[in-house]
Amino acid sequence: MWSDDAWQAAGPVYREILALPFISELAAGTLPAAKFRYYIEQDSLYLKEYGRVMAVMASRFGDAGSSRLFLDCAMENLDSERALQESYLKKDGLSASCGARISPTCLLCSSHLWRQVVAEPIEIALASVLPCFTVYSEAGRHIAGHAVLDGNPYRDWISLYGSSSFDGATDRLVVLCNEAAMEVSPSVRDRMTEAFVSGVRLEWMFWNSAYNMEDWKI
Repeated sequence: MWSDDAWQAAGPVYREILALPFISELAAGTLPAAKFRYYIEQDSLYLKEYGRVMAVMASRFGDAGSSRLFLDCAMENLDSERALQESYLKKDGLSASCGARISPTCLLCSSHLWRQVVAEPIEIALASVLPCFTVYSEAGRHIAGHAVLDGNPYRDWISLYGSSSFDGATDRLVVLCNEAAMEVSPSVRDRMTEAFVSGVRLEWMFWNSAYNMEDWKI
């Protein structure tokens, strides 16, 4: 299936994600609070755009089932993430709209996703939104399986992403991608894989930028 081939192509990048100090220190509970707060702030900014992108994706489908999947992602699934963000930010007297400036990497991720969803064929768009689902599902389970939870200040985050709460949406999106890949030419299928791998690379960039607390150089 296309999803298996795409995941295999992205394998080297995904393994680099698991090797990031952000991931290992998050699991160990030793990640500096300032780095995690930076990540939460940037993720909050990203999710605002991500929710809008999902709504646009929903409008591109003619069948109610597919549209509902993306509307659910725009509304229900993001609510739990935003609630978790709020809980962490409020510990520091902040809010999800605390006025943090979007980082270069966060802007790149958001802009890339918008371009794929608006300007590319639906098959490419589907492959472009899948990495966020797949990487967080896989990495979340990895972190939960290696985490030290006792006294870990990020226990709630680990519990959310290490659970199966996002698996249903991920599985449904994988099915959509595989169905789309069966209907297109080999060249478009290759472009789907390229789009997926690019998305996984951007996931690496996002976590890496959070650990480095990336800022604009000018």
